[in-house]
Amino acid sequence: MSELSATATFVLLAVTAAFAAFAAYWYLRFERVLPLERQLRRLGEKAEGLRRFSIRKSREAKTLVDVAATVTHDRQTQSALGAVVAIIARYLEADMVAFLLADEATGELVVQPGAYGLASEELLYRVPLTDEASSSVRVFKNGESFLAGDAQNDPGTIARYARLWKIHSLMTVPIATESRTLGVLRVGSFKRDFFKKEHLDLLSVIAGETAVIVETAVLNRKLSRTAEQLGALNRMKDDFVSLVSHEFKTPLTTIMGFITVMLDGDTGELTDQQRKFLNVTKTAVKRLEYLVTELLDLSKLEAGAHMELRPLNLADLLRASVERQRGGAEIAGKTIICELPEAVPWAMGDERWLTLVVDNLLSNAVKFTRPGGRVNASLADKGDFVMVCVADDGLGIPAEDREHIFEKFYRARNAAQGGAGTGLGLAIARDIVLKHGGKIWFESETGKGTKFCFVVSTSRQREAVL
Repeated sequence: MSELSATATFVLLAVTAAFAAFAAYWYLRFERVLPLERQLRRLGEKAEGLRRFSIRKSREAKTLVDVAATVTHDRQTQSALGAVVAIIARYLEADMVAFLLADEATGELVVQPGAYGLASEELLYRVPLTDEASSSVRVFKNGESFLAGDAQNDPGTIARYARLWKIHSLMTVPIATESRTLGVLRVGSFKRDFFKKEHLDLLSVIAGETAVIVETAVLNRKLSRTAEQLGALNRMKDDFVSLVSHEFKTPLTTIMGFITVMLDGDTGELTDQQRKFLNVTKTAVKRLEYLVTELLDLSKLEAGAHMELRPLNLADLLRASVERQRGGAEIAGKTIICELPEAVPWAMGDERWLTLVVDNLLSNAVKFTRPGGRVNASLADKGDFVMVCVADDGLGIPAEDREHIFEKFYRARNAAQGGAGTGLGLAIARDIVLKHGGKIWFESETGKGTKFCFVVSTSRQREAVL
């Protein structure tokens, strides 16, 4: 009996120990191990979240880098906008991406070429800036981004357009510089609630980057319109100048003819006063003829006058021009010297137009040289070029006028001291030389004189021997 009792006691103690161990195991399990497992699970979830976040941010960074590279390197506005559209569509997995820019002339937001996910007829989409029902118009006006999870049922959108384009999720952000809003960027998806706040934030950053491109597009459009207007005005001016000049030439020739006949005494004897008045009139008519001739020459040059390039003896041309100017110069007490080398290559040029260049340079030199002064005309062989120079010791060109001296109708501040003029001679000379493939330039010192030079190509067919 005692042995049975001892066995029962042992079994009981063994069972009790087993229960105690079991209880200790589960105690440790619930109190220590399970919290550790839960903590490890949470850490694993956080790690996975950080991994996804890192991947998303990496993709966002690459997207921004791609956009920045496009903005920086692509100088063609439309192709750059198209490239940005493609980047956005790829990253956001969007079904529709479009830039809508403000057209100030029509007062509308206009879809730009390169839009993604729109049919050809939808690329003509325009929305008036007066249509406050449009989310694009509101974003443009208030500068606040817009996000809709289901645009087809959102009171903040025009539902019929959302249904037409099958768009549910919609984001619209403003494209703005520091001073003004240029348009909006719209991105859509066929899926509901597809875009999140972080997508909208990224799109806002992209819109800020592309504002540079968009502003360039707006400026280019304005410049293009201005250029067209200026071109039209310039053509009207050219037509007017040509018409007036031709209409003036015939009556001026008639007037000059009658004045000459009267001064020659063919209409009877003249009193001294009558002769004086007619000479004054003759001088005025000559000035008008000179102005009309210059206007006609300028009109021809601007219309693309063709230079008939032939071998040309510039030495003979220069000598003849000097002789034409010599008489007037001597009457004014001025000296013209012509320095020609023993031999110089012939030039390739249009005799009529190059004569006009030399005549203009010599005429100016004589005009702006003081009585007792000297004008020097020279010719030099410069290898592949022949150089003509006309120098004077006259008034010189003030420093502030030198950069404008070849502009049409421009006259230096001290030009009045040399007499009347049109301010066209040097502009005509420059155009002629440039049409010959040459170059014209000057050196000047105020109060000490000016030297004008130009070069044209040589012709090795013949050599002028003097």
